[in-house]
Amino acid sequence: MKVPRVWQRGSKDMTAMPHPRHRTAKKPMWIIVLLSIVCVSLIGAYVYPPRRYSTCYFFASSVCTPFKDWLPAVTRREPTDQEVFSSVVIRDLLSMPMPVSKKPKIAFMFLTPGSLPFEKLWENFLQGHEGRYSIYIHASREKPVHSSPLFVGREIRSEKVVWGRVSMVDAEKRLLGNALLDIDNQFFVLLSDSCIPLHTFDYIYNYLMGTNVSFIDSFLDPGPHGSGRYSIEMFPEIEHRDFRKGAQWFAITRRHAILIMADNLYYRKFKLYCKPTVGRNCIADEHYLPTLFKRTVTSTPCILNGRKRPCFLFARKFYPDAVNNLLKLFPSYTSA
Repeated sequence: MKVPRVWQRGSKDMTAMPHPRHRTAKKPMWIIVLLSIVCVSLIGAYVYPPRRYSTCYFFASSVCTPFKDWLPAVTRREPTDQEVFSSVVIRDLLSMPMPVSKKPKIAFMFLTPGSLPFEKLWENFLQGHEGRYSIYIHASREKPVHSSPLFVGREIRSEKVVWGRVSMVDAEKRLLGNALLDIDNQFFVLLSDSCIPLHTFDYIYNYLMGTNVSFIDSFLDPGPHGSGRYSIEMFPEIEHRDFRKGAQWFAITRRHAILIMADNLYYRKFKLYCKPTVGRNCIADEHYLPTLFKRTVTSTPCILNGRKRPCFLFARKFYPDAVNNLLKLFPSYTSA
């Protein structure tokens, strides 16, 4: 018969089983810290509103006041020396008589990285009109290979051009400077390597020589790629309300070409504060001339048959491989 045995509770007679440990779950400290920073920043934004307009992009729109409220108060102030010098030069340039040429010419100024794919088409456009035009080529990357003798030897000293930077404006001024050396050049047309004429030479020549105005693309763009590129550092010489945008291509009188060459006040502002990598991604060649002429001359829209319409004498953005088709079409579309 089995006798039941009673085991005494003793440390020698029993193997103790460890109790399971209940570990306290670790708190995600980094999330807590991040949320704390965000909360403190938002509270600080409401208690102490941002003092720089660019800071507003990080906070709710209710924190930010309209852009005009960030500008210094418009009060009567003493103009700087540079503003005085600039106003005197511009005033006299706009009022003084220009030299009259007995054989006025149009200066066609080509801003291109290299060769001009539509030289043959331009040759057809220019042939028979020698003495009424001149050609200037700024090739920023490589020496052009010419397909027309009319373009041989027309290159000026050129420098590297970076898209969006003030070097594009410098190239334009370099072309203007060389073209202004010829006193007979009375009108100055800036063209790209993808530009073609839309009318006959006589039509364009008579159109330009028969007017005393310049043609510059300039309009108010209130969006982020227009006025949104304005930098507060341009104030007070350039106010936000005067900041304009437009394509860089133009056709201008000799008087206005000299005005561009003489300007340093506004050019310096764009050189310092209008760059693709600064603030609002500002593109100098899209804003400098439109803003300069908004600040210095009276502008009027193009009127055709009583309606506001663009005054286009040239077209652009054609692919080089379209040259043969364009040569076939040229006699018909220029005579229309």
